Parts: sequence; C-alpha cells; structure tokens
Amino acid sequence: MKSILGIVLAVSSGLVLAQSGGIGALKFDPSPAQAGKEVKITISAEGEASNNCGMVVHFDDGSESRNIKIDGRENKFPVTIAKTYAKPGTYSIKAEGKKVTTHLPCVGKAEAKLTVEGAAAPAKAAGPSCPEGWKMIGKPGKAGNFGCKAGKGAMMPKEPMTCAAGLEPYANQKAKQLGCRAPKKK
Repeated sequence: MKSILGIVLAVSSGLVLAQSGGIGALKFDPSPAQAGKEVKITISAEGEASNNCGMVVHFDDGSESRNIKIDGRENKFPVTIAKTYAKPGTYSIKAEGKKVTTHLPCVGKAEAKLTVEGAAAPAKAAGPSCPEGWKMIGKPGKAGNFGCKAGKGAMMPKEPMTCAAGLEPYANQKAKQLGCRAPKKK
C-alpha cells in the first residue's frame, strides 16, 4: 500500500514540476499594427513550460479564437501566429490554457493590448501631366496616352517627355502639341 502511495505522490509531484512554467508573455510585430496588414503575435513561455499542453488565443475583434497544441515538435514555445485586423482600434489579446484534444491546458495566461492603426492611404498613381504652360487635350486614353497643347507664350521643351511603359513621346512643333502615344507600327 505504501509503494502505491509513493508512486502516486511521485507522479503527482512530477506533474507539479512539469507544470512549473507556462504561458508567459505576448509580443506583437509590428507594433502598432496596421489595419488590413498581417501582425505576428508571439506567445512566449515563462520558466520550464510543458512540451505537451493546449492553449487558446482570443483576438478581441469578433473573430474565432485559435486553439494551439504545444507538442514539443512542430509547436513549441515561443509560438508565433499571424493575424490581420480589418479595423483600427485597441484590441486585448489573451492567451490562456485550454484542453485541446488530448493535451491538458498549459499553465498560466498572458494578456496584452495591441493598437491597430488605420490603413495607410494608397499612394496616388501619378497620372499624365503636361509641362508648365501646356494644357491637356481631352482626357488620357486607357493605355495612358495623352496630348498637350501649348498655352499662350509656352515654349517647346528642350527634352522629350517621359512616358509610361509601352508609350513613346511625340512633339509637333507646327501644331504646338506634344504628348505620349502608342508606338507607331513600322
């Protein structure tokens, strides 16, 4: 009877030692994050964390929480997961132990606030432009081709215009026009 009790105590004591560490802290990269762009969330261990436990990560944006199994092979501390937040705001991210299939809950929990900033405004594509003193003739074509007509007193530029890929510059000094067009077929 004593030997059975000794085994139970040893096993119980072993479980306590195996569970002396656990979920430690959360780190975000980048921080602050950008709405619509991926942020990496890293969950680190504190002390000697178990190689076989489960946890759940709550993202605080209404999306489904993510269950993670620490198995010591494919998933082990530190664990990094990717997440994209659609809207700017401050989110409270939580990682806590949870039984996931056959893995008992990891010990401990961590919580940190992530600031998500608004998405950067997309850079405006530089559209076609005429030299100073020149005015655009109509609207640019679908291929980006366009023409300019000289205003009063405007001089023909010394250098040819810089055109978008697939277009070539043209100039007609007599008509006082220049612009970019599709290359002429030969």
